Amino acid sequence: MNKGYVVKRILYTIFIFLIVTTLNFFIPRIGVEDPAERYYPPQGNMSDLEYNIIKQMTRKQYGFDVSTWEQYMRYLNNLVHGDLGTSLQAGSPKVVDLIADRLPWTLVLSVTNMFISVLFGMLYGTYAAWHRGKWADRLLMNASTITTALPAFFLALLFSLYMGFEWEWFPAYTDPSLVSSFDWSAQAIRKVAQNAALPIIAMSIGGIVSYAQSTRNSVIAVSNEDYVVTARAKGLTTRTVMYKHVLRNALLPIVTSLGMSVSGLIGGSVVIEQIFNWNGMGTLFLTANNTNDYPLMMGIMLFLSGVALLGNLITDLCYSLLDPRVTVGGGRR
Repeated sequence: MNKGYVVKRILYTIFIFLIVTTLNFFIPRIGVEDPAERYYPPQGNMSDLEYNIIKQMTRKQYGFDVSTWEQYMRYLNNLVHGDLGTSLQAGSPKVVDLIADRLPWTLVLSVTNMFISVLFGMLYGTYAAWHRGKWADRLLMNASTITTALPAFFLALLFSLYMGFEWEWFPAYTDPSLVSSFDWSAQAIRKVAQNAALPIIAMSIGGIVSYAQSTRNSVIAVSNEDYVVTARAKGLTTRTVMYKHVLRNALLPIVTSLGMSVSGLIGGSVVIEQIFNWNGMGTLFLTANNTNDYPLMMGIMLFLSGVALLGNLITDLCYSLLDPRVTVGGGRR
């Protein structure tokens, strides 16, 4: 791997993250005369003097008692030390603690979904490409049309209705005590698997079809290259031609799709989590939005942006491993 390329991609990612951090700080303050106004309690029976004292205390509590530039520098300093701010929820918990509590539960869905989608999508897509025009290929084309018309949340509603309520194969809604009672016992793990089954199925169907379609198209394109024809002419087995010559070179667009999936790994299941009442990052963000918990929303958005940038960086580095000709400015050399 080109070390110069790696260094430039890392520096570029850090630069973009600084821009995102700056926007994340200033955008909520645009057009707002007093950023602390949303945090003021109702005046009630307090006199104007007492209420002004409360407002000054509130401004100091949330760091609005200094200039915007000083707030920004304090914000950056807190980020360097891993502090994303303090939530407005009862008890004033730290944003980073709330994210840490919910993140593992979102990863249960998203990582499992990605693993299933990539594995079965690539296997089926390769098979459909090698049997182009036959039943497997036609089935994939029809499935692609259907999943494009039916979004994941609609499938989730159908699965919840039939598999959850009608047939009772899996829980239609997540057990509210799932998070608090988890203890790594076999019974707890089995309970998590049962509650996660429907969300994962709903998310995986579209992912499998999408990866299968990308793999099929990429494999077909690579199969027509001269070096593949030469490998066949040498008498190599079908398996050797497919996995040694075709599939590796067909992985480039698939890696791009995988990188985009990594970018949405955390925030891509918001609606699914809401449908099944899954206590992950999606429900946490919606709760923050519904309660105007701006510090929590800002922390979540910054965290999601960081994950997206990290996913893009990993994709670029993997791309350069698969194709050493890739450079920063010119695509390939």
